[in-house]
Amino acid sequence: MGLTKQQMQMVTVLVIGAFLVVLNQTLLTPALPTIMDHLNVGATTVQWLTSGYSLVEAVIIPLNAYFLGRFATRRIFLGGMGLFAVGSTLCAAAPSFAFLMAGRICQACATGVVMPSVFALVLLVFPKERRGSAMGIIGLIVSFAPAVGPSLSGMLVDSIGWRALFVTVVILAAAILVMGFFMMRNFEGFARTSFDGLSVVLLALGMVAMLYGLSTFTSSALPALSVALMVAGAAVLALFARRQMRLKVPVLKVSVLKNRQFRIASLIIIVLEAVLIGSGVIVPMYLQNALGDTATMSGLIMFPGAALGAFCGLLAGRIFDARGVRGVAVTGAIVLLVGGAGYATFSPSTPVLVICLVYTIACLGVQCLITPLNTWGFNALPNDEIPHGNAIVSAFEQIGASLGTAFVVSLTAVPALLGAGGVSGAEQAAAGCHAAFFGVLGLIAVIAVGIIVFVRDRKPEPRSAALEPSDEIPGIDRPWYVTDVMNAEPDTLAPASTVREAIDLMQRRETSGLPIVDVEGAVLGFLSDGDILKRLSRNDLSRLEGDSYLVLLQTESVKQRLSAMLDTLALDLATKRVVSVDADESAEVAFRMLSERRIKKMPVVRDGRFVGTLSRSNIMGALAVLEQTER
Repeated sequence: MGLTKQQMQMVTVLVIGAFLVVLNQTLLTPALPTIMDHLNVGATTVQWLTSGYSLVEAVIIPLNAYFLGRFATRRIFLGGMGLFAVGSTLCAAAPSFAFLMAGRICQACATGVVMPSVFALVLLVFPKERRGSAMGIIGLIVSFAPAVGPSLSGMLVDSIGWRALFVTVVILAAAILVMGFFMMRNFEGFARTSFDGLSVVLLALGMVAMLYGLSTFTSSALPALSVALMVAGAAVLALFARRQMRLKVPVLKVSVLKNRQFRIASLIIIVLEAVLIGSGVIVPMYLQNALGDTATMSGLIMFPGAALGAFCGLLAGRIFDARGVRGVAVTGAIVLLVGGAGYATFSPSTPVLVICLVYTIACLGVQCLITPLNTWGFNALPNDEIPHGNAIVSAFEQIGASLGTAFVVSLTAVPALLGAGGVSGAEQAAAGCHAAFFGVLGLIAVIAVGIIVFVRDRKPEPRSAALEPSDEIPGIDRPWYVTDVMNAEPDTLAPASTVREAIDLMQRRETSGLPIVDVEGAVLGFLSDGDILKRLSRNDLSRLEGDSYLVLLQTESVKQRLSAMLDTLALDLATKRVVSVDADESAEVAFRMLSERRIKKMPVVRDGRFVGTLSRSNIMGALAVLEQTER
């Protein structure tokens, strides 16, 4: 994928860590009914192990930019996994629900640190035209956790007990800590940010008030109090958003939501997470409390949906890269609607295989949507706003999971609230779960409407119908496009090119930088003269004044470093986070990109393939032609 060995090691360790923390979330769902019986708590209480977990994550995730700007990547990861191991140990030994909840809070804090690091690195390392496939692959690895989690959980709960889940997690966390100690490397370049305590307090208070009000609405003796808490929570969150807009360095840069495409994707993802996590909680409850099945059976029924959904996410990412978002999103919405309609038909006589099929269809629909919508939203942001967008989406995912769980579980109390008494516990559980399934179907309908109305491929600005005549001049008779200005036959480097070959080609062609392109036309990196000088002068330049490179080249250490560097791969020195522009983009947009990002040259792509380069000298040449034409 064009990563250096160091980057590959770092991403590998991060993805394995992310796999474990996601596994930890899904391990618990089949065990919730057993925990309810063992610790003598009800459904609206036990759901806090899931919704509270997501709530804490939602508060911690916005601090990720602060952590990355203040602490080394290696220290953040090892510290987060250490806290995760401590929380898991507390859960394994918990004598009561309060201790179990405290351990889950520790786990959630660690997850809030680990998870955003994975996706932030993926989005920044890979070029825009390859992010769909990259996120699909990462999503495939991480999504195997929901596939393995419920099945493993069911077998452990039935054979040993629910505490065995957390013992297993402790052992795996310890192994990852050892791997991280030896393989994790620091990733530099994150901006240093400040910490605003009031923002964190507002976010936490607003989320707790909304979640508690929603989760107790159907079971509280004072429903008006629950409504008041939800209203108060929304008001506090509005204050939080307002404060972020005014802070010079916000905790969560909510201003990225001004981008319409990113905002639409983020809002739909909130509801998608509510459906995904809410379904994952209510299906085991239905199987065990209403139908009397075992935890093992719950896990086995959920396995195909999670496993096939993981591959579906990978495929959806590749389809997005090739054909855009509209087709794959509408298809995913239709599949998800079919699954939601299936939920609404469940009854005590529904065969277990039908329940498994419906759950699998719903999972496929969700995974068809998450990767393309995420990538579609992020592609609308400039690279320097991606870390902020990643924090927003990660927080929104946890908000959706938290509120979705509380909403769906609260619906299970509706039949009892309406006076459906005089029935057995299993019948009452079935009626409650049926109400929850209708709630899930309602959320799915919201998703489908949002996708059909708002999610569309970005169409390039239409070209003039009179483009064909050869006497038309760009900038006079029609708009300028990048393809009008770019160098369509630039020099490039192959992935196997050495630094020696790159320097020779730069000197012969009198160019300041060269793209590195593979045989399929994908841009793997961009090597500039600045990259080479930076490597040569990483220790010596701080002792120089001005641009005295002649002095630099006369130092013995630089000569030795140059000799050692000449036969290394140019890709090892090149910038991997390449800024590129589409060939059919407006030239004005491209000019602004060069200016705002302070770069001299960038690759031009079409359908993800390299077709040329655009530099400041190309622009000046085009302007000279235009000036002569206007004379």
